[in-house]
Amino acid sequence: MKHRSSWLVAATILVGSSAHSAGLAPLPVAPAAPASDTATFAPAYFASYNPVTAADMVSRIPGFELKDGDDRRGFGGSAGNLLINGERPSSKATPSDLLKRIPAAEVTRIEVMAGTSAQADVRGQSQFVNVITRATKKAASASYTVGLRHIQFSDRIGFVTQLSGSVPLGAKAELDMDFQSPNILGRSENRDVLMTGNHQTTGSRIFVGRPTNLGAQGSAHLRWQATPVDAVNLNVQYAPNWWTTDSFQLEALPNGALSSSIYGRTDYPTNYTLELGGDWDHKISATLAAKLVILLSNGDLEQRDRFDTFTAPTAYLTRVQDRTTNNGERIIRGRLKWTASEAHTFEFGAEGAFNFRDTGLRITNQLPGKAPTPVVLPVADARVEEKRGEIFASDIWTVTPKLTIETDLNVEASRITQSGDQHQQRDFKYIKPRLIATYTLSPKSTLHASLIRDVSQLDFAEFSSAVDFVNTSTIIGNPNLKPEKAWKFRAEWESRLSTRSALTAAAFYDKIEDVHDLVVLNGVDAFGNIGAGTRIGAEIRASMPLNAVGIANAELRLNGIYQKTQVTDPVTGQKRSFSVPLERQGTAAGAPVLNGGNKDWAYVVNFRQNLPSLESSWGVILTQWAGRQEFRRAEAIKYVRKEPRIDLFLRPQQSSP
Repeated sequence: MKHRSSWLVAATILVGSSAHSAGLAPLPVAPAAPASDTATFAPAYFASYNPVTAADMVSRIPGFELKDGDDRRGFGGSAGNLLINGERPSSKATPSDLLKRIPAAEVTRIEVMAGTSAQADVRGQSQFVNVITRATKKAASASYTVGLRHIQFSDRIGFVTQLSGSVPLGAKAELDMDFQSPNILGRSENRDVLMTGNHQTTGSRIFVGRPTNLGAQGSAHLRWQATPVDAVNLNVQYAPNWWTTDSFQLEALPNGALSSSIYGRTDYPTNYTLELGGDWDHKISATLAAKLVILLSNGDLEQRDRFDTFTAPTAYLTRVQDRTTNNGERIIRGRLKWTASEAHTFEFGAEGAFNFRDTGLRITNQLPGKAPTPVVLPVADARVEEKRGEIFASDIWTVTPKLTIETDLNVEASRITQSGDQHQQRDFKYIKPRLIATYTLSPKSTLHASLIRDVSQLDFAEFSSAVDFVNTSTIIGNPNLKPEKAWKFRAEWESRLSTRSALTAAAFYDKIEDVHDLVVLNGVDAFGNIGAGTRIGAEIRASMPLNAVGIANAELRLNGIYQKTQVTDPVTGQKRSFSVPLERQGTAAGAPVLNGGNKDWAYVVNFRQNLPSLESSWGVILTQWAGRQEFRRAEAIKYVRKEPRIDLFLRPQQSSP
């Protein structure tokens, strides 16, 4: 058994400003949602924070947390909880990234609305944020951000730069552009205690990794009001990366004698993603509208690992791994929205998608003075293709001014074909209903409840084999994986106690079929399905100003989750927690966000104080989460995090001229 711990202290300094020049044009703005289920925040609310981008503004909304959505194929199932001008952007870039591209000066208001107020492409969550940009623009705008981050134990400084701009193109079009260049110079350190099943110590291990991750991201968004009833949006994003990681590992016996060592380097000669997307919105009549979305994306990754290993007393071995991955997605989605009456709004639509992932893996072992020897691994080469279609329909029923009920039905069918070392074709069909209710208890308090049938998507990476030289572990590809399915119930109470105070409490219960976990396949670890399981827990979000306790211009935010997962281990027959975490990490403005995955608990505490006399702000963010266990064929690995992550920041504030 292994015990792992790691810690992080980071400091961040950010500066930003915005400028304006000549030109601009009227663009359509979606109307506000009904006041009963919408809270509106004007730019003046955020003035004390001197925000640079819309991401800075959204991050200061009390009681709201921006979510980047699930990392799923297709368009409908990957939505977060962000709308821009009442519509979901025709891009699968994370909502946090999209918000960073909008200068704060372009925002006219921000609405926080109930899930039943949003459109079908993004519903399924209790709250959404709707960022409304300026309807009439008379000037171009630009903003920039420069950040420095110091990770204490690595003694390395990384940087983040961003330049965003908005340019009018005549009276009915506008071009938004954004460039970012993150540079992350980190270090990870794990200390392991190796134990037998009866807790007898057999040794210890230390691992140190030193990643140097350079990257860039360029994007552009064109908005065009082609006619009074036709609006067109086009998006493009290209993100190349240049990554390397140096790492070493030492393993010792209980008496301290060296038993083995590993030293190596991982390079990524090719690493990029490219996305092209667009949508066309056509108003057929005052009560009927149609929308077409098209998305194309590609990614290419080459990875080369070279590790020199030593095993006491005299064994030396050089291992080399070359891995290539090419993937892509093609999506077309159509939607028809009909406002039948004041009580009912119907939506109908369909989506078709084609996805592929092509993986190649070559491994060689080389003894001193000998020629390299190829290593044969099952399912080393694999091409996986999926053709998927879905149809959906929904009804938003305004029962009373205080009660809104949404019912959805989604029918999905797909065919997954695998070729290469394994040949197989499988068909899947699923019916996914959804029921969401929102009840306004008072002008400041709302209750949300939802019951959703959720079907996860298979990760194509798990169809092919992977080798970890450092941990001397192999995960072989499993072409017989099945999607995890669940009935998910969630109840949430939201209360806005004052202008800058909010409290949200939620309880949830998931009943899961075909739990996705680690299994034993042909005597080797693999990802697979291990039967039925449950997830139950509670979540809380709170924000409050600290003037009442004598700390002027300060605010405290808390996000926390506590949950329990349970499944029967297929090997031991004992009840245990889930082994594989489900996570998609993202941030609204560069700060850590709550992401519990399948961990028992997690929290983020954020303290910030504005310093008006110095035109700056400072703060500290504490992030901590529970350890977890990973259950493998021959060992159980326990990951332990003893200390919280600490992020310190100092941010000079710049006002727009």
